[in-house]
Amino acid sequence: MKKNGFVLIETVIVVIVLTSSLLLLYTSFNKILQSEKTRVNYDDINYIYRTWNVRKLLDSVNFTIPMRELDTKTTGEKGIHFVTIGLEYSGLFDGFSEKKSLFEQMINDYNIEQIILINKSKIDDIKKCTKDKANNKSYSDYENCNMLYTNLSEGMISYLKSLNVEFNPTYVLAIEYKSCSSCDNAKYYYGWVGV
Repeated sequence: MKKNGFVLIETVIVVIVLTSSLLLLYTSFNKILQSEKTRVNYDDINYIYRTWNVRKLLDSVNFTIPMRELDTKTTGEKGIHFVTIGLEYSGLFDGFSEKKSLFEQMINDYNIEQIILINKSKIDDIKKCTKDKANNKSYSDYENCNMLYTNLSEGMISYLKSLNVEFNPTYVLAIEYKSCSSCDNAKYYYGWVGV
């Protein structure tokens, strides 16, 4: 009878150890799976190349206009964190009507959803922004936080929070792409380049 009680205790201990090991294995696998999903949608070489092409086109027009808008010298001490760039951006294509039509074609061909220019020094502030802070008017950076959650998609916000800019550009051009323009289950991809 004593022998059976000892076997029961051993069995319980083995079950506990195996369960703990399987839970640890599952959480590790889940983290790897999540990071792989992120890696596939973020900074794929194809989308980085597309982003580089967009940047080269923007370099050939009045691209200093959005840069000046981000500059703290012209916007006060706080400065704004990002600007959204599109066909209607004021002054960007003045005198460049051919480039404007090329930019429109590029937006359609690449299925671009959003283009933003970020002041690199403000990326850490963007990472601190949450929905709660975006709705809290007493938060010190309320305007930028609210603008972030009002103007950008959830996917773009998540992407910006994952950015790790190791070299030192002044600005970061980030773009959100859609896998296809008319799909119901379209996937979104993201890329950035330094400016």
